[in-house]
Amino acid sequence: MKITLITGAGSGIGLSIAEKFYLENHQIILLVKNKVQKKKLEKKFDNTRTKIFYGNLADYNYIKKISNSIKYVDNLINNAATRNDNHLLNIKKRDFDYLIDLNFKTAFFMTQIFTKKMIKKKIKGTVINLSSQLGHIGAYNRTAYCASKFAIEGFTKAAALDLGKYGIRVNTLAPTKTIVNETELTLTKKRLDIIKSKIPSNEFTKKEDIAELCYFLTTESCQNITGSSIKIDGGWTAGK
Repeated sequence: MKITLITGAGSGIGLSIAEKFYLENHQIILLVKNKVQKKKLEKKFDNTRTKIFYGNLADYNYIKKISNSIKYVDNLINNAATRNDNHLLNIKKRDFDYLIDLNFKTAFFMTQIFTKKMIKKKIKGTVINLSSQLGHIGAYNRTAYCASKFAIEGFTKAAALDLGKYGIRVNTLAPTKTIVNETELTLTKKRLDIIKSKIPSNEFTKKEDIAELCYFLTTESCQNITGSSIKIDGGWTAGK
């Protein structure tokens, strides 16, 4: 049975990814933000195939502590992230530091730690980093977020080169706006209409589609795909 570790699995995209791998009969290890999320997921998933940990992934000491409790994984899905919608001139250092710690450093160190375990056990595993279309293009009021996602894209390419000889593949998925909470459709309808008008397909990314692609990237069908970014953006970054 394959073991898949998913960060930021407490809700939204991460939870959809967890559900997909669980349905595919993987043993899943879920890292979530808090005890409330942990208790919710304990009711959802059978504990014989699920381990759940909660804590602050922006804290390197927490990452090290968790890694000591997990012997190895076959797949690592780095999904945990936060956002910052402030203008460049208004971003506070503490907010920037937290965003970079969670969005980029977490993926970097999780990858470093768990690919070492893969190499030791001679596992030809996969790492999938959740990126964004904003890891490929800029946007107004997204300097911090774009910086973190461009970092993820560059890191993924370089990590694929470093890990290729061990049979470990590293890729990103880069979605456009994804509806993770149905209340968005009514509470922020005007904003969503503006965003949708910029997407050639006129469709938002579905979290379930991200989960399907995430699983697909771990299968033998993708055994020669590494260092790549699959953009699920409805054509947004294709050009104007």
